[in-house]
Amino acid sequence: MAIAQIDQFTQALTGTMVQVIVVCAILVAVVGLPLYWFRLKVEQALICAIRSARARRQTGKSAASANESVATPHCPDCSALMVKRVARHGSGAGSTFWGCSNYPKCRGTRSI
Repeated sequence: MAIAQIDQFTQALTGTMVQVIVVCAILVAVVGLPLYWFRLKVEQALICAIRSARARRQTGKSAASANESVATPHCPDCSALMVKRVARHGSGAGSTFWGCSNYPKCRGTRSI
């Protein structure tokens, strides 16, 4: 008698498990696949936005560096490009000047 009850319980449990598995598979197909598709689309949009922002930034940098290299003088001592600097000491403290980018190896300066 106990074996018959155990068999009946096992069959009921197996039937319930099959139903749960079927419902989960349906939910995965109905909800999971659209969510996966949506995630892929959002990732692609973010990648495109990042790439376009990076390209705009690189274009801006190259244009700025092209303009800057035209206006930036070369060092009279070593012919390296010069950098704008601010004097911290002396009579011209606070004023800007062109200093060699190879400082401290080269101490060439120019006034602005």
